[in-house]
Amino acid sequence: MKRILRSVLFVSVVCSLLPNTQPTAAATTGKVVRVKLTSVWFTPSPDPMGITYDPRTHRLLIGDSEVDEMPSLWKGRNFFVVRRKGNLVAGRTFKKFTTEPCDVTLATGDHALYIADDDRDRVFRDGAGKDGLFGTRDDVATTVLRTRRFGSFDPEGLAWVPRARMLIVTDGADAAPTARVYTIRQGKDRRFATSDDVVRHFGIHRYGFTDADGVAVTRFSHHLLIVSDRQSFILETTMGGKLVRKIDISATGIKAASGITFAPGTGGSASRLYITDRGVDNNRNPHENDGKLFELKIA
Repeated sequence: MKRILRSVLFVSVVCSLLPNTQPTAAATTGKVVRVKLTSVWFTPSPDPMGITYDPRTHRLLIGDSEVDEMPSLWKGRNFFVVRRKGNLVAGRTFKKFTTEPCDVTLATGDHALYIADDDRDRVFRDGAGKDGLFGTRDDVATTVLRTRRFGSFDPEGLAWVPRARMLIVTDGADAAPTARVYTIRQGKDRRFATSDDVVRHFGIHRYGFTDADGVAVTRFSHHLLIVSDRQSFILETTMGGKLVRKIDISATGIKAASGITFAPGTGGSASRLYITDRGVDNNRNPHENDGKLFELKIA
């Protein structure tokens, strides 16, 4: 793993139904609806990182970029298909092209997964094969972005904006002056990494964020929700980097937020936040197995 002395991660994006809140709004907090231990799955995920939601299957998709570093837990599986209540459906793998799936995001119209790798500084596009499943042998994976070309040396969070055909990449603080957010929009050729891409970026250190591990995009306002394993709040900004609000998650029990997405709530609500918590870093404790999945509501 690139970053030896601290927690790292994974994250992804699906639509939300949160209202467009102005910067002058009252302080908001995240309240726990449900917690599931990913450490007790029959194929454990000690460090759940990136997360996204597949509305076609009604499943959460979670990557773990650290499990391969833990021989006692590594079973060749670093990608997990999960019910919203947190029960594991299947453990699969991206290992033929990455053992470092920091974040995942689903392009539903293309039926493709994008996966960020912060060791190789790349974003992969993974297409399901004939079986229609991600993380199986017949997947077809290609590199769509080499992030160093636009200044990102630690790509961690990842989100897809369908109408704009744009990827959001959040970058950690270790290889850059500050934690940064990059927006990469496809040009008329509808391809990434070509001359007509439109790339913009902004820093978030000024808002008290020293890292950017996971990112999600709200459905109507197209605001960004960003989590960090170092901060105890969710940062909400506009697509251009203007502060909207901070959502306090200090009372939820989340130790190291690593990924964030939206999905229907388990109790019937239209939309809830789902956050992965990687807990203690395995470089500090090589025997740790304390990953969690949180369902939150915003109050």
